[in-house]
Amino acid sequence: MTTTESSTGSWSARLNGAFWLALILFALAGLLVVGKLPLWIVGMVIAAGVALGTLLFLLRWLARRRDPAYSPGRSCGAFALAGALGMLGLASLPVFYLAFWVQSGPTAVPLATLSNGQKTVVFQGMQHIGSEEFYKSVVFDLEQALVDGYTLFYEGVTPVDGRPDLTDWFNQTLRGSKQDLSAGYKKMAEQCGLSFQLNYFDPIKADMAIHPSRHITADANFLEMKTEYDRLLREDPAFAAAMAARAARAKPATSDAGDPFALFLGIVEGATPEQKKLAGIVCRGVLGMAVSGALGEGKDPSNRIIVDFRNQTLARFVADSKADKIYITYGAAHFPGFFAELQKRDPKFAIRSVKGVRPMTLPDEVNLAPSAVSGTAK
Repeated sequence: MTTTESSTGSWSARLNGAFWLALILFALAGLLVVGKLPLWIVGMVIAAGVALGTLLFLLRWLARRRDPAYSPGRSCGAFALAGALGMLGLASLPVFYLAFWVQSGPTAVPLATLSNGQKTVVFQGMQHIGSEEFYKSVVFDLEQALVDGYTLFYEGVTPVDGRPDLTDWFNQTLRGSKQDLSAGYKKMAEQCGLSFQLNYFDPIKADMAIHPSRHITADANFLEMKTEYDRLLREDPAFAAAMAARAARAKPATSDAGDPFALFLGIVEGATPEQKKLAGIVCRGVLGMAVSGALGEGKDPSNRIIVDFRNQTLARFVADSKADKIYITYGAAHFPGFFAELQKRDPKFAIRSVKGVRPMTLPDEVNLAPSAVSGTAK
């Protein structure tokens, strides 16, 4: 054997050793996640890896079957082992990615200060479920806003006395679910290791009882939404067609229909504490992606009512209010549309400052440019 051949063989052995070391470390990292799952799932992951490795071996065997130095048995074992180790690592990547996503900027909700030179409007973007620290920080800011003389505006579609049919219409036609929203959010928060926002607003209710004029539900009611819905059906053929297509695809509204987390939550209920912790990571990641729009879901025509019309309503409440300092807590997804509607009513309104707060982790602030939260900001 020449010196060159010896050197080549030495480097080949080193690379082979490095490959197996990296693969083993990759699999061990995967076991931190996959190892918490039921054994039958772990078995399926390993079996899938072995099957993939065997398939790759067959391709290798077809290429080298006439090589007398080639050992099919040893090669098959190596490919099967590599496939199993690699699949253990690959199966954990979505969980690690979702955990990273929660810590990244796109999951931040806006805390924006707007002004037209006469009125100051603070918009605190909200999320129905989030971390306990986030809600505590919001309540602290609201209490400080009351001290500073702000009027508080809240989100909350209101029912109409004597018209339960309107509530049924909303659930059936727009939500596609009869499940109580608060109960659903509470259950989701519990299983995702998060908190439900209404659990933290008791301190505000005390001031609400004493100074009701400083606490305004700045939202539409079901009758107003139904009236707008009927108007769009009459005047907008595209909306009418989209709603008809949506109704044709929809299942009858039941207690859990329309809840994309219903099956997930049902599975998690019987999980071990470690599995629930893992499920919480997945749940927080998926929720964060949903909030940021990263899931790429198409625009639901019902958003013309649930989002757009309510943005118009909120802008009207702000414009008509005699208060010169207003603090709004509203779903974060409403901010761009609300700001656009507010500027339509008064072009002098501009974003004076904006920062982002992560609702599913500690409320760390991140810098956001105005254009990141509003397509109309200049």
